[in-house]
Amino acid sequence: MIKLSLIRRLLRNTRGVAAVEFALILPFLIILLIGMAETTTALNQNRKVSQVANAIGDIVARATTVTSTGLADLMQARTYIMEPYDASSMTVIVASVSFDADKKATVDWSSNQTGGTPWTSGQAPPITIPSGVIAANKSIIVCQTKYNYVAMFATLAQNIFPRATKFEMSGAVYLRPRLTTKVTKT
Repeated sequence: MIKLSLIRRLLRNTRGVAAVEFALILPFLIILLIGMAETTTALNQNRKVSQVANAIGDIVARATTVTSTGLADLMQARTYIMEPYDASSMTVIVASVSFDADKKATVDWSSNQTGGTPWTSGQAPPITIPSGVIAANKSIIVCQTKYNYVAMFATLAQNIFPRATKFEMSGAVYLRPRLTTKVTKT
């Protein structure tokens, strides 16, 4: 039979309580650490996606004319701005959009990171242009970026959160040409 004094001694013994408490909260601390790391990485990449749109749009808006070769070279800037992250899945579209006297938008020219023409010239742009940049008989440069962010630990949580494997990030900038009324493409 167990002695009553032995039971009392065991109940008063607090050695190892901290280790048990730490073992109980460790999983939550690990999840919190992973969440903070993923959030920081996602915010950094989202900022860089916007910076790509701002940089490319700003450089095109400073030109009077652009060439296909010049635009292709400019599109390579996305890889340097996105460093140390991979920019190969990023899509970039830069276009000139003009407005007539009735403020109807028409695409003058467009180019993407592969040198293609994603928007049809002479047609309305496939995006909604904010009303604050629309002006009769004026033109704007539009630069739009899209990027799929894949979380580093997404494969671990894929069974629990199947939609958490990738997030689409985007950036857009609308700028007036600085040195001319319309940037032309030759």
